Amino acid sequence: MRRIFGRLGTLESRFYLIFTLLFFTTILTMQIISTRFTISSVRNATLENNRLLVDELVEQIDTYVESMESISKAVIEDIDVQAFLMDSDSDSKTILEERFASYIRARDDISAIVLFRQNGGAISGDGTDPAVFSDYRSTEWYMNALLAEGKTVASTAYVQNLVPGNYSWVVSLSTQILSPDDNRTLGVLLVDLKFNRIKELCESLVIGEKGYDFIIDSDGNYVFHPSQQLIYSNLKQEPITDLLPLLSDERPLLKKDGRNYLTARSSRTGWYVVSVSLDSDLVTGWPYVQLMNALIGLVLFLIVGLVTNFITKGITRPLRQLQTVMQSVDTGEFRKAGNLDATDEIQELAREYDLMVGRIGELMEENVREQELKRKSDLKVLQAQINPHFLYNTLDSIIWMGEMDKSDEVVKMTSALSRLFRISISKGRELIPLRDELEHVRSYLTIQEMRYKNKFRYLIDIPENLMDSTILKITLQPLVENAIYHGIRNVNYEGLIEIGGSTENHDLVLTVRDNGEGMDADKLAALLNTNQHGTGIRNVHERIRLYFGPEYGLSYKSNVGKGTLITIRIPDERSILS
Repeated sequence: MRRIFGRLGTLESRFYLIFTLLFFTTILTMQIISTRFTISSVRNATLENNRLLVDELVEQIDTYVESMESISKAVIEDIDVQAFLMDSDSDSKTILEERFASYIRARDDISAIVLFRQNGGAISGDGTDPAVFSDYRSTEWYMNALLAEGKTVASTAYVQNLVPGNYSWVVSLSTQILSPDDNRTLGVLLVDLKFNRIKELCESLVIGEKGYDFIIDSDGNYVFHPSQQLIYSNLKQEPITDLLPLLSDERPLLKKDGRNYLTARSSRTGWYVVSVSLDSDLVTGWPYVQLMNALIGLVLFLIVGLVTNFITKGITRPLRQLQTVMQSVDTGEFRKAGNLDATDEIQELAREYDLMVGRIGELMEENVREQELKRKSDLKVLQAQINPHFLYNTLDSIIWMGEMDKSDEVVKMTSALSRLFRISISKGRELIPLRDELEHVRSYLTIQEMRYKNKFRYLIDIPENLMDSTILKITLQPLVENAIYHGIRNVNYEGLIEIGGSTENHDLVLTVRDNGEGMDADKLAALLNTNQHGTGIRNVHERIRLYFGPEYGLSYKSNVGKGTLITIRIPDERSILS
């Protein structure tokens, strides 16, 4: 196994890795999908079951509140209560105080029962002086009771502060008492409930080991929370902001931070019971399932790996033999494979290899000949491009100057034309000294400068120590021609063509700059595309790459109205010429 993994580049090791990993990945993927599907199904089933528990908890809370409302109703319908509210009879007050006290003693979940009269006065079940209830009309529960028109109103959790020194957390049930004769308000009955019964109900139907329930109203205010003190001290927080938008949904569910918040609404109180369960409680044993899958995958990987290794050795052995024969090509030996003890496919491959070796020498020689012909053809194309139109226009200019008796100009242009074609021929050589190439382009510029009199001037600034560098002939002339015809010919100011040169990282860098029309981004992008070069420029670029490699050639920079810069990069080789 170590030998196989140590040679990952071999066909044998790749066969081994591909087949074993493919099989292992397939099995592992199926296991993961199956496990995820099972877990998802179990989680959804568990959540659905938990939803039923939440609905049951809401029903129990509604039943409890209903029982408290029945107590309130019994108190309101009491004859003595009506008598106290109507005429404040002293005997009725004493009877009611004792009756309220008996209610409180009988139910450990009732904190207080207080009857408030509309025109002042109150009776409580714990004997509290009525004078302490002077501020009850400003309380929220009292005002909500008056707005409910006789219906019992359940408050949120708050600290009852009517009685000095008795500040306990309660939920109040307040009911407006109306006169049976004229429906006017006689008073309000307040029943304060302790949290113990609500807490018992919430704790009886928790989901999972770490689950819990809490109750909020439609505005997100807490009615009950098992960690009430921590909640109001901001030491513990629930995602109430995220829950509120979901309360209007038919089956509200919020998943956040690995917790599931199931919500159900009480139609009697308007409260929302929120049941919190943790993902870790919904699906147990998941780490053990993962461990078992990993062990099964590892065993399968080892078994399939051993079988695959045995099979691939039989396939790759003749291939290694053929590889050894093919390596002889590196040394130029070109050995043939002959007959191999292998499958039909590998034997056919060996025969094809023998045919290839027989042809490879011929192809190499043919390629050399084709490259040589291509170089000569490219040069001839470039020379053919230069000769016809340029020669015609030059001779036409010479004739015109002869007719105008400008003998000096005729001699100068004829001499420049002679030097131009003499250097173009250059005894059949394609690589010439830079000084000869500059002489060639200088002759060309002399002719064009005479033809376009006062249209442009040129400047050649190349250090003397670069003059012996070698360059492909007719490299600069097409670029200068491009600068004249496409750069400065149509401008209304004096044009300038600058030819410069330097060395950079053992490369010879030549530049042709003009101050002509320039090009925008679209034209420059088209020019940079090899298939979009002008014939002469494309020829120069491709000849340079053909001779010196793809890292050499032409590059361009241009701005509209500011001219164009063409850069030539070739290796600085001063010893190519013999």
